[in-house]
Amino acid sequence: MTAYDKALYLLSVREHTRKELETKLSAKGYPKEEMKEALDRLEEENMLSEKRFCESYIRSRLRKNPEGKAIIIQRLIEKGVPSALAHSVADEYFLEHEDEIAGIYKAYKEKVVRIKGEEKARGLLFRKQIRIRD
Repeated sequence: MTAYDKALYLLSVREHTRKELETKLSAKGYPKEEMKEALDRLEEENMLSEKRFCESYIRSRLRKNPEGKAIIIQRLIEKGVPSALAHSVADEYFLEHEDEIAGIYKAYKEKVVRIKGEEKARGLLFRKQIRIRD
């Protein structure tokens, strides 16, 4: 299997950053030049998109384990997304989905209050940088 085929397979499972794919392909022993050519080709074909990864990651994070925008941006950067792109996509996403995100945060707060109590919920929401609009 070529580096291109392996990367394409990984992308068929979920979106990845270029950095993630480089790490996975390198661990499988693919030569650097083959990996670079494969990833460049995937970007040209729009099969590999850091912007699409950011959007998918933000949606998933908000659905499964809500966190504030600043924390999500930091996690994107840790995954290899350029800082400017992480900020840009997150700003755009949070603006476009403001009401939906407010609902997610409110439901999450209610769940945490029910399970942990008001005081512990406040601490958890503060650590996750979740601000609830009233």
